[in-house]
Amino acid sequence: MHPPSSIRAVFFDLDGTLIDSESLTDRAVLYLLQKHALPANNLDLRLFHGTTWRAIALQLKALFPTLDDLDYTIELLSTHFFEQSISAPPPLIPAAQEAFLAASSRFPTGIVTSSNADSVDHFLRHSGLGSACSFVVSSEQYTASKPDPSCYQLAAEQLAIPPAQCLVFEDSTPGLQAAKAAGIPAIAVLYSAPPPPSGLAIGSIVDYTELPDTFFEQIGEST
Repeated sequence: MHPPSSIRAVFFDLDGTLIDSESLTDRAVLYLLQKHALPANNLDLRLFHGTTWRAIALQLKALFPTLDDLDYTIELLSTHFFEQSISAPPPLIPAAQEAFLAASSRFPTGIVTSSNADSVDHFLRHSGLGSACSFVVSSEQYTASKPDPSCYQLAAEQLAIPPAQCLVFEDSTPGLQAAKAAGIPAIAVLYSAPPPPSGLAIGSIVDYTELPDTFFEQIGEST
């Protein structure tokens, strides 16, 4: 991977990018279907990775029209996910903490996620990264879910930094599509995700142990 240059800010997605939590999303979806006696056979749960609970609920309603109470579906999904994350916090992706701290020592560094603010707050309290996080863009702050670029556009606008001078770490295809549509270079994190379609990322890593020790020094000047 050829490191980008002139970077002035770094954005991390949360689920699947900093923490290995996509399995909790899967469990929330399966719990909902089981509760409504709906079949999960041959359902590709990766369809629900990287998007907001509202977007997931709309996808499920399209697949299962009997799920007609959208607000209830969103509440059930998000509550089940949050309860799981509290009772058994998902582990950090290897060297994610070190990468976040290294980025934050040189650039404004934050989290741009499809999760809600409660999940982000819980993560920051228990990961030791709260003081290193410059900002958060959570699902309450934008309407259109990834792959729409709104969340990443908002993050760049808040910092008044051109998108091309920001860098995103993302695991999901919708997240990478959102970054590309926003004009932000992205690195795909493949720890629990398949390789993305060609052209969405400038490079990929399995986890952060693959980043050179001087990666964040190479990609731009400290602000």
